[in-house]
Amino acid sequence: MLKVRETIEALKKIQVVDSELYAAQQQLFDIPEKKAEVKRQLESEKSHLNEIEGELRKLQLRQKEKEGELAQKEANVKKLDGQLGLLKTNKEYSAMQQEIASLKADNSLLEEEIIKILDEVEAADEEVKKEKGRLGQVEKEVSQKLAELDQQEKTLQTAIEKLKKDRQTVMEQVPLDVRDLYNRIVEVKQGLALVKTEGENCAACQIKLRPQIINELQLEEHLVICENCSRILYLENEEVSPQT
Repeated sequence: MLKVRETIEALKKIQVVDSELYAAQQQLFDIPEKKAEVKRQLESEKSHLNEIEGELRKLQLRQKEKEGELAQKEANVKKLDGQLGLLKTNKEYSAMQQEIASLKADNSLLEEEIIKILDEVEAADEEVKKEKGRLGQVEKEVSQKLAELDQQEKTLQTAIEKLKKDRQTVMEQVPLDVRDLYNRIVEVKQGLALVKTEGENCAACQIKLRPQIINELQLEEHLVICENCSRILYLENEEVSPQT
């Protein structure tokens, strides 16, 4: 049967392991969300590329429509030009010329609009090329990050298995009832079941301990539990003397 001081020393070793174990398990727990966030960043880049490609297609369609409209109007002008020689009166000739002039004016406006659209198409095309290059770089970075997270996951799993074995080795030195008590507390307190005192206070919850509790700790006849936070308390050898 271990003495209280020996039990405390064993529990201190276990808690060091538990602290590392809890941290490693928390890191492992966070990895799936980290992977999901990396993938969301990639999807966001792809979505942006799809948007600007859609805008480019709209501009190209608009360009095609305007070019078709211009071709039709130019054909009309050519047709009317061909009909000028067939007119018999000056009035008809003059009216036809006015109509041709109006069509040519419309065509000039269409040409200006097409030139503007061409500039927009060129700019959009450059943006698409630029974004594709950026997406390619992001895909490489995402692939690298996911590979790093996969490796981190494996490393943590290996470390956790080793810590569990180390914990079991030390835990076997502790009486069964103490194991049960410690395990119940450490599960609730997220890795911190054992705390020393700071002066006359519990280091975890900072409540001032009653003189009777300090005496019980100093006598080391049994494990002492903090009345406020329910953790196992201990004194360092040089700490508080028994109260009278």
